[in-house]
Amino acid sequence: MAADYFPLKEKTRFEYKFTSTEFEGAAKIYIDILSVAKKAAKTVAQARMIFELRDSHTTEYVITRDAKWLTTADGVITGGRREFPMGAKEGAKWEEYPDSSEVISLSDKVSIKAGKFAKCMKIVTMLAGGDAGKSVRYYAPGTGYILEEYNGEDKTCELELVAISKVPEEKKKGKK
Repeated sequence: MAADYFPLKEKTRFEYKFTSTEFEGAAKIYIDILSVAKKAAKTVAQARMIFELRDSHTTEYVITRDAKWLTTADGVITGGRREFPMGAKEGAKWEEYPDSSEVISLSDKVSIKAGKFAKCMKIVTMLAGGDAGKSVRYYAPGTGYILEEYNGEDKTCELELVAISKVPEEKKKGKK
């Protein structure tokens, strides 16, 4: 069985620390997997991203896994993208104009605030073929998206997993 580098588990919250040259300080990002449904040959997860810095912004989007790709319709650093091909192997390459990505390794070790992770998938994306910079991101088996270092001509940022928990229950509004 291949490692699951992006498990879609209902009611799971991923908390990230996000720093960027676009703002002062560190933002907190929550990615909540709200629901997961299997439809024909694909799995579709409803996700919510909460961005907290001085105020809070929330967006909802979908994450789709089919036989070929794991795709996100939105994201923290870039909008939606093909995260990686299913059954990823070292050397797997793909283009999303104007960027090109490659699975560099399936054996990286990453040590971050959320813990130490082994056998991580490392993906390098050359932005505009390398002319606009590059992004390096890591996915840990059984955990998912744990770290991204983005060095573009427009911004430099880092997204690091801090904790994984359950999505908090929404507070019911009482009748008056």
